[in-house]
Amino acid sequence: MQNRERSEAPVQKPDQSAAQTDLTGQAGSTQSALNNVMQQAIEQLAQIAALSSSVKQAYISQLKLAGKIATAEWQLTGRSLLIAAALVVCFGAGIILFWGSSLLLLGYLLFQLSSSLLITVTALVMLQFVLLLWCWRSLGYILSQAGFSKTWRQLRLLLFTPQ
Repeated sequence: MQNRERSEAPVQKPDQSAAQTDLTGQAGSTQSALNNVMQQAIEQLAQIAALSSSVKQAYISQLKLAGKIATAEWQLTGRSLLIAAALVVCFGAGIILFWGSSLLLLGYLLFQLSSSLLITVTALVMLQFVLLLWCWRSLGYILSQAGFSKTWRQLRLLLFTPQ
């Protein structure tokens, strides 16, 4: 029987070495899995870095576009204000001559018809008031064209993007 035990003992030793080989193989596959995970993490970090660089470039280009829009609006506003000032001067000079002549003629006709200085003056003052009101509204419209609405809209989009 001892012979049998001795012959069986070596059979068990190869099983133990196979178990050790399995453990070594598992350790190797675990190491391989860790290497895989590390490689994937590094690749993802590289993708994140590339995306952040792309976002940075897009942000810079949007900022440059906002600057260009602000410059264009500044030029348009300057032109609008210059035209408004020129129109006010020309309009004022022309209106003074035309309106003054018209009021003199109308005042003379009203005084001839009513023979009342009070009625004539009241009618002329009311006409003058209507003209000034019209001028004020026209000037308000022209000046409302000057502004930076598109620049503010671009900056709001750039700085306060909805998420």
